[in-house]
Amino acid sequence: MAKIFDTLQNDGRFGRLTEIIRTLGEDKTLQGEGPMTFFAPVDSAWDAIPEPNRSMILNDKQMLSHLIDFFTIGNHKCTLEALLKRNVVQTVEGNNIMVRKTDRGTQVDEAVVLEGDLEAENGIIHVLDSVPFATLAQAEQAYLSTNV
Repeated sequence: MAKIFDTLQNDGRFGRLTEIIRTLGEDKTLQGEGPMTFFAPVDSAWDAIPEPNRSMILNDKQMLSHLIDFFTIGNHKCTLEALLKRNVVQTVEGNNIMVRKTDRGTQVDEAVVLEGDLEAENGIIHVLDSVPFATLAQAEQAYLSTNV
């Protein structure tokens, strides 16, 4: 069984995400021991971010680093069922994300889970249809607070 980064890279839906992860050097983290839970937006999620916001985010390594930390729950391999029971979970970045059932399906903040519980050797991946904008806003706040 492959580690999280290899699983994403081999899947075909995460070209932008794996490029971001590789650019940041975060592939080493996602190849690490784990366990971890990782929320992975598909390529169309990145494409849906309006310009010029998308360019600003994709060209700012520090902002992207915060964003990757928002997609990661460290030291836990959380199935969707476990996440739904907890309802709110803390990410590596230190902020909380909400996981809940809605009429659109299981949601992580505003993003809908397209596929949950994708197994990897060092954790579990949940595939998202969008980059949660609450997460983007939190990442931007974390970024701005370190650059004051």
